[in-house]
Amino acid sequence: MKVAIFASTPLAAAPWELYKALKKYTFIDVNLINGRAAYWDGRTFPYHLLLNDGNGVAVKVLKTSELWHIHNYLVPALKNLRDKKKVIAQFHSLPRIGNWKALMNFADRCYTIKQPLQEREYKLKGLPNIIDPDEYRPMRRKPSIKIAFAPSNKTPIGNPASKGYYEVKVILKNVAKKRAVEIVWIEGRPYTTNLRLKQQSHILIDDVVTGNWHRTSLEGACFGCAIFNKVMKVPFVYASLATLEERLLWLIDNPPILKDFQERSRLYALQHCHAMDQIKKYVREYKRTLNV
Repeated sequence: MKVAIFASTPLAAAPWELYKALKKYTFIDVNLINGRAAYWDGRTFPYHLLLNDGNGVAVKVLKTSELWHIHNYLVPALKNLRDKKKVIAQFHSLPRIGNWKALMNFADRCYTIKQPLQEREYKLKGLPNIIDPDEYRPMRRKPSIKIAFAPSNKTPIGNPASKGYYEVKVILKNVAKKRAVEIVWIEGRPYTTNLRLKQQSHILIDDVVTGNWHRTSLEGACFGCAIFNKVMKVPFVYASLATLEERLLWLIDNPPILKDFQERSRLYALQHCHAMDQIKKYVREYKRTLNV
C-alpha cells in the first residue's frame, strides 16, 4: 500500500506524528507532503517533503501513490494530479472556520480528528490524534512548580479557535503573585522547544474556554503533567476561565493531589493513546477505502 499524506499547514505536527507512527509500526509505504512547515508567528515544525520543493519529488510521490490522506484543506495542485487516486479527507479545524466544503466534496471518505467539538460539529467518525508516549516521556523536574500555557492564537472569546489568550495571561499573573510558581508562556517557538518546555512543567493548561481539548492535552499526558482543560474526563483537571485561578491555587497547595494527577496523566497516555495501538485505526480505514 502506497500512501501520500498531505497537509497544507503543519497542523501542530499532527500529520508529522501520524507519518512517523506509520513508518515505525506498519509496513505501509508512506510519504508526508506539507504545503509549508511554519506559521507566521515563528512556530516551525519538522517535515518530510514540501509540495513546492523545486525538484519535483513531492509531485512524483503524489502521482505514484494509491491513496491520498488530505488534512483540512484542498489546494488546486491536488485537483490537477488526482487522476484515479482514492482520497481520504480528515478535518482538524472546526467547520465554523469554513475549511471543509471543497475537500469534503473531493474525497471518497471523510473523517475528523477525535476531539469532542470536532466529532460533535462535523458528525463524522473521529480518528485519533497520534502521539507516541515511548518517544515523549516525563523527566525529573525541579521542585519549584512550573505552569505552562501554549496559546496558538490571540483570537477573542467567542471565536471557535479561542483559548482565552488575554484572559489566561491575567489569571496566571495573579497566581504568580499569590504563590511561588514560575509561569512558562510558550508562544512562537519551534516544535521541539515547545515540547521541551511542556516536559519541564508540572502543570499544563490546554483549553479552558471551548470545552475541547487539543494536542497539548496529549503531549501533557505523555510528559506526566497535570492537564487543565474544560472536559469532564479522567485524567484532566476540569476548569473554566471563571474557576481556573481557584483550581490552580488548590492544586499548588496540595502536592499529593498534584502528583496523583500527574501519574494519572502518564498512565492515560500509555493505556489509551499509544501510537502502536492507535495507528491500527488508520490502517483499517486505508484498507476500507482501497477495498483491500
